[in-house]
Amino acid sequence: MVLGEVSAPSGAVVLACAGFLDEWAELGEPLSVRAGRAVAAGGCCLRDRLAEAVAVPAGPGSLTATAITRAGAYQPYDTSETIAVLTVDLDLPWAALASGSGPVSLGDLPVDRCGMVVGDARALDSWVGFLHGSRTVDGLADVRVSGRGEEQAWAHFGALPLPSGDGCRGWLDLPVEMARERARAINEWSAEQGLYRHMARVDLHHHQHLGWRAGGPDPLGAGLIEVAGSPVLCLAWTPLELQRFGGGRSAGQVYPVSLENDEGGAVLRWRVPPMGQ
Repeated sequence: MVLGEVSAPSGAVVLACAGFLDEWAELGEPLSVRAGRAVAAGGCCLRDRLAEAVAVPAGPGSLTATAITRAGAYQPYDTSETIAVLTVDLDLPWAALASGSGPVSLGDLPVDRCGMVVGDARALDSWVGFLHGSRTVDGLADVRVSGRGEEQAWAHFGALPLPSGDGCRGWLDLPVEMARERARAINEWSAEQGLYRHMARVDLHHHQHLGWRAGGPDPLGAGLIEVAGSPVLCLAWTPLELQRFGGGRSAGQVYPVSLENDEGGAVLRWRVPPMGQ
């Protein structure tokens, strides 16, 4: 299954945990600097406290990300498919990266509860996450209306369908202050009506939110956004599936990443096997 196409004009493509993606520079050096050293060594996993990624060399063309899927871990409660193997075509011949024919182990990564991203290392230096309060990439925000009495609120305020895939309603791309004022008015009204008093939520336009928004309609939570002029692929897991990964690295919930030979071309491959394997 094709998830999307990215590019890596810096020559380094990164598969990264999204939650602390904008913390690399604050921890020491920007991600692109660390990725540059990794690429010079042929690729490797990077880790600094809770920030994790893998960086590998990439060619100048389009890099197609594909997935092999499997049934979710909690059947029949979660009937959705989930990613079992993520593959990124590196647009490079295998001979340019390795002398042998076998795979090259790069280390391992956890599944970030905030999602994963695939993109150019230099572009990802500009990633804006949710850890920095009121920062937005465009001064805009979305308003989401959900909770007990939501249909009454939708009708009263004229809320519009959202492309989230869950049937929720609200508004997209409002100036931040307008979004906050609208959410305040809805929550005051819902409290007066005896409904859920926190029904309206404001989602600022940081890259984390825009990635979730782009992936909402996709069964695998895959969506493309633009970061610093480059396409970046964002991936998310269902809330129920994420329960499986709650322990993270400290609980040994890490999964192997490798460079592999795919009919003479080099690919980055990350395998997330079923529970018990």
